Amino acid sequence: MDGPDSKADGRVPIHVLTGFLGSGKTTLLRHVLADNHLADTAVVINEFGEVGLDHLLVREVAEDVVLLSSGCLCCSVRDDLVSTLAELNGLMRAGEIPAFARVVVETTGMADPAPIMQAILSEQRLIPWFRMGQVITTVDAVNGEQTLTRHREARQQLACADRVILTKADLIDEPECTALLDKLRAKNTSASLKVSRKKQLPAAEILEEVDAQWRRPIPAPLASDDDPIRAPAIPHAPGHDEAIKTFTVQLQQPVEWASFVDWLELLLASRGDAILRVKGLLAVSDDDRPVVVQGVQHVLYPIERLPAWPDDSARPGWIVFIARDLTQRAIENSMRSVYEQSLV
Repeated sequence: MDGPDSKADGRVPIHVLTGFLGSGKTTLLRHVLADNHLADTAVVINEFGEVGLDHLLVREVAEDVVLLSSGCLCCSVRDDLVSTLAELNGLMRAGEIPAFARVVVETTGMADPAPIMQAILSEQRLIPWFRMGQVITTVDAVNGEQTLTRHREARQQLACADRVILTKADLIDEPECTALLDKLRAKNTSASLKVSRKKQLPAAEILEEVDAQWRRPIPAPLASDDDPIRAPAIPHAPGHDEAIKTFTVQLQQPVEWASFVDWLELLLASRGDAILRVKGLLAVSDDDRPVVVQGVQHVLYPIERLPAWPDDSARPGWIVFIARDLTQRAIENSMRSVYEQSLV
């Protein structure tokens, strides 16, 4: 894999909107589609009827593609998601549909978002034109905790999230809301949290992409100076799937880029079935700028780098692992044995 690229990524971001049945995902999507400031958005959903778009439809602009009153495009999944996205891109570039600046893919309530993310990251028909945006997961404030306890799919959706939106928060009191937010934060330490009440969140905040997500997720404990890595423990959250573990490996030295990439690609190839997500911000030995590293199961995202560190405390970097049936100790041992000699 090539090294970090300093050029701005001009590809269209694809945001994945997921959440369990009844979590308010559809209401949130309607809110986004009705916002005129997001008129240059394309939305891919399973069936129009599920979202209740009749009052927003303007006209059909291509087969299975309609223009909404806000100016957004909306279409249904045809053969598969990759074909749908590739066709949308082709229609836009041919001038047959209005240009769009972002795509929102709404999953079904029982869907695992990881395969969708893999398709966006690895499909050669999409890579030149699209990039991964945010994974946005809705959690119902009233029934969300019970849903997470009972349903593996809901736990998977939460684990994969870049942004968690607590919906229906007006139906519970403030102490309950605070307690639930604390539990969600413990289950996914790297995701940003937002609360949706009767007064909806601004639609732009739902889809925004910010560098703040690359601030170190939790404080690192003290470690000896000669230990190149350290892994703070994440507090246990009641009701969480014990098979899914979240932990942060905090680096104390920059990495040698080629050795690190070789190690991470080997890890994802061999243990990708167990790894839901990898997210990190790293210092590399030959560049002052921080490198963004992300992966989903067997797929490593295209490498990006930020223009500057979000704050000095983030140096020299960290990696968040969200994994099922894979221990923190196994990752630590692997990191030491594979690339410790390359640390500067």
